[in-house]
Amino acid sequence: MRGREQEWHDVDGLLDAVQAGKGATLLVDGEPGIGKTRLLDEAAATAGERGIAVLRGELEELGELVPCGSLFEALDLRLDPDSRTLEALRTRFEEWPTAPVLAVLDDLQWADPATLVALRTLHGLLEFRPIGWLLSRSTGVGQDQSASLFDLLERHGAGRVRLSPLSPAAAVALATDTLGAAPGPATLALVDVVGGNPLLITELLAGLRDEGQVLDGDAALRIPDRFTRVVRHWIGGLSAVARNLVETAAVLGRSFAPEQAASLLGTTTAALLPAVEESMAAGILSATAHDLAFRHELVRLVIAERVPPPVRQALLGRLDLVATIDTAMAEGRLRAAEQLVRGGLAEHSSAHASTHSVAELRCVLADVMYLTGSLEEAMREAETVLALPDLPGHVRDRALLVRLYAMTRLPSDEASVRTYAHEVIEAGARHSAAATAAALIALAQAERDEGRLSKALALAADARRLSGDARLLSGANGSAVHPYESRLISAAILTDVHRLDEARLLVQDAREDMFDSGHQAWEADLSALAARSELLEGRLDSAADEAQRALSLAADRATPLSAAAATNVLATVALRRGNVRAAVRHVADLPGDSLEHALIVAQVTEACDGPLKAMTLLADLLERQRSMLAGNPTASAWLVRVALAVDARAVANAAVATAEELAAANPGFLALTASAAHARGLLDGDREALSRAAERADDVWGRASATEDLGVLQAAGGLHDDAAVSLDRALAIYYEIGSVRDSARVRKRLRAMGVRHRHWSYADRPASGWDSLTETEWHVSLLVADGWSNRQVAEQMFISAHTVAFHLRHIYSKLQIKSRVELTRLVIVRGRDDTVD
Repeated sequence: MRGREQEWHDVDGLLDAVQAGKGATLLVDGEPGIGKTRLLDEAAATAGERGIAVLRGELEELGELVPCGSLFEALDLRLDPDSRTLEALRTRFEEWPTAPVLAVLDDLQWADPATLVALRTLHGLLEFRPIGWLLSRSTGVGQDQSASLFDLLERHGAGRVRLSPLSPAAAVALATDTLGAAPGPATLALVDVVGGNPLLITELLAGLRDEGQVLDGDAALRIPDRFTRVVRHWIGGLSAVARNLVETAAVLGRSFAPEQAASLLGTTTAALLPAVEESMAAGILSATAHDLAFRHELVRLVIAERVPPPVRQALLGRLDLVATIDTAMAEGRLRAAEQLVRGGLAEHSSAHASTHSVAELRCVLADVMYLTGSLEEAMREAETVLALPDLPGHVRDRALLVRLYAMTRLPSDEASVRTYAHEVIEAGARHSAAATAAALIALAQAERDEGRLSKALALAADARRLSGDARLLSGANGSAVHPYESRLISAAILTDVHRLDEARLLVQDAREDMFDSGHQAWEADLSALAARSELLEGRLDSAADEAQRALSLAADRATPLSAAAATNVLATVALRRGNVRAAVRHVADLPGDSLEHALIVAQVTEACDGPLKAMTLLADLLERQRSMLAGNPTASAWLVRVALAVDARAVANAAVATAEELAAANPGFLALTASAAHARGLLDGDREALSRAAERADDVWGRASATEDLGVLQAAGGLHDDAAVSLDRALAIYYEIGSVRDSARVRKRLRAMGVRHRHWSYADRPASGWDSLTETEWHVSLLVADGWSNRQVAEQMFISAHTVAFHLRHIYSKLQIKSRVELTRLVIVRGRDDTVD
């Protein structure tokens, strides 16, 4: 018995027990061709050699002509229609001499219920006689009752042997026996392909030998007919559903995702489970860590040949279309993906394709629409798909995932988002890891909007872990998993609360993953996040560079949501640099109606037209200020300052209360603590609160802003020396980060106190032309070219109108012009550039 030493040890124990006058039972099961019959043959021969009488019965695949026919045949009994079956069988056993007996029954998977009941009953009636029962069944037949008998006998003390594939060494030994010579390298390679199944090994090699095929040369080998007949007989024993599964799956390749097979069969993964279990029990399929796979590649090839070529091409065509679209999406070619999916839908509609194939394409369309920012259409398509009954699992989960992500981006009822997300999570194993991760992200977003940031981060971290698992399970539907959403959301929340090192690590991790995986659809999102982080670090140049990169990527990938975030950063950078007109243009380019959009619009309006005009735009922000301040803590001080400027103290009180509630609900987040102290200090004129804000602010610009407000308050209280120190400190920070507008404002405050700072620097500039202009002259020229009067320019740059006129004279001289009209023409001809060397 090649490679069956342990199994033979169990057989030997059975024979020893019988010889010792005891009753015993050994059950043998395994996949077809694994060597059950050979083991029973060897056991029967050895029993005869040891003086044990052998009763042998074998069942036929087509079943028994009469109930218990195999038992009567084994006992050499005449079938008497008038006799009682069990009584006759028991009597025959009791009449047997007291010498030990081995009753061998093979292929009990074909037994009728009466035979199985008789065997169970005889075990009880004859348990004290020296009878050994050696019973075998094949696991390759679905829904047979012999499995129940074996489980019952095992619970009552029977031994059990489950034959497994041969070890590589045993398989080589069997090949040597079959060929009559040591196998060469090519033969060994074939033996390895069939995976240790004795029947497949012997039939393959015997078939190749009979057909005269070269085993050890380089010539391509044709699968022998003998082997093909064995495989076809093997799968012929499966149920119709299991047979359909393995024939369809054979088209997909050696391994495949269950969702793929379910989609092609027009059913669900759950509905396929019995067929999967049957195919695995038969030794045809096996489960890997993430997919299903054929145990033997040669078996798969034989099965695939049974599928007619037109059917095979149609199945592969469907898979190729979805795979092609997913590849285009992952590579960031979203416009091409949309064209492909819409074309596929038109073709499927005209061809009267199955409901599930159309649903899968609509699901992919929903995914494309989500990534391209068409959130309403994405939601409609996802909900249309989810309304269909009996969807394949991967289609349902992908539609569900898109719906969840779209709900987090669209203005919607928070309660409904939470309810839906909880339903997905509570469904557990019914949904994929990716779908559950999307539900966690939806909950994280809801917690973020409510200002519960620790809870939001914890949920996002759970989503990241699940998304990591989902990426391994993505198979052909990789884009459906959205492997970066959880990291993007986590990084965004961490950036909100100025935990920039942690956010940067997540962004870097995602960026490396995208590079390795070839996923480019999310690149613009990463650059937009990096731009926000650079802005909070006070690096305006690199923030603008990253934002411009995000805009370029977003235009190329057609992802407007990331473009909006990048444009927001550019508008803020322009505002801080004092280029208000550039900020206005960026705001005009901003799509959407997000809180971030509304905030920057109001801030730019305040810079251009004053606080009263800005207050008219704050209605929506004030209704959702908790969410706004959770995402942008430094906005609390700005909101209080604007409200106080127009005597809207109730608005200021509400902003302070919200900022303090957020700080209390999120201990340990310095950004929120500093924000609350800054807002309270402005509202109450509390120098101590402003001092705390300046010390605790963990973003550079916020620290300068709090320090400036402290200096203003100190000056109003007559503490001129302290005020000068605070304003000097604020000016130094603003100057270092390049916040020109803020620097100009602080200089004006210092001038009003009699403190003057030289704020120009000498540079090696030419005597004339654009490159001769200083930074201040450059900004004056842009504002004048935009039609601003000297007084308006003065207000924006926090200088006097006389100083503006002074700068204009120098500009005219350097550019060799005489009027504002000529200046405007030169700016237009040169092309607008809002930066200066």
